[in-house]
Amino acid sequence: MRVFLYSKDDCGLCDAFHFELLDLQSELGFVYEKRHLHAGDPLLAELAGSFPVVDIETADTAGAELSIRLTSPTTQRQLRARIREAAASSLPAEVS
Repeated sequence: MRVFLYSKDDCGLCDAFHFELLDLQSELGFVYEKRHLHAGDPLLAELAGSFPVVDIETADTAGAELSIRLTSPTTQRQLRARIREAAASSLPAEVS
């Protein structure tokens, strides 16, 4: 399972989600990457008003690829629940 956090400047909730994801990563062992978007990045404009944004990429036990996007107003509690659900139903991540 891979988890990506898209964050931007002056986003306190993005920072909170980052630490929440680090904690969950140590507990569940998924691959985590924080992607900080800066002014001028086209993705920043596309995701405006949705921060923090978390993408969860996984494959279920049958091998089907799944992608889940969480956007504001997701709470830290909801984030934890969705990550745990995805981890419980996914194949182990391959780390290269």
